[in-house]
Amino acid sequence: MKYLCIFLLVLSVTLSVSGQHKKIVQLRKAPATPSPYPFSQGVISNGLLFVSGQVGTDPQTSKLVAGGIEAETEQTIQNIKTILEDAGASLDDVVSVTVYLSNMDEFAKMNAVYRKFFKEGTYPARTTVGVAKLVFGSSVEMTMTAAMPTK
Repeated sequence: MKYLCIFLLVLSVTLSVSGQHKKIVQLRKAPATPSPYPFSQGVISNGLLFVSGQVGTDPQTSKLVAGGIEAETEQTIQNIKTILEDAGASLDDVVSVTVYLSNMDEFAKMNAVYRKFFKEGTYPARTTVGVAKLVFGSSVEMTMTAAMPTK
């Protein structure tokens, strides 16, 4: 009995550790300039895809797009969509979004663009946070979590 308990304990620890893994998403369309920052664009772990915070930079120039909050929101979501697709997911698989705005007065403008990317009635959970400043002086930054489709 003692050996059975030890065996079951070792087996459960082995299964729980081996079941947890992470895979870094490799981008097919790499940005023109490799990121000097120490983070991955996306990480898959235990059936979830975690997309790092993205801003509205043009992937070819690595510069923030012109046109204000609407253009930045559009480009931010396009950048995330690329990461999702490179990982084998889509915006339909997104379960949670965090939006950071440097000016909460622009919430309605961001929301109008955001709404176009998701189907009515199936919106992901979302949190919007007002912040003092964002990287590159951007107006909006987003991070998304998606449930990876089963194969």
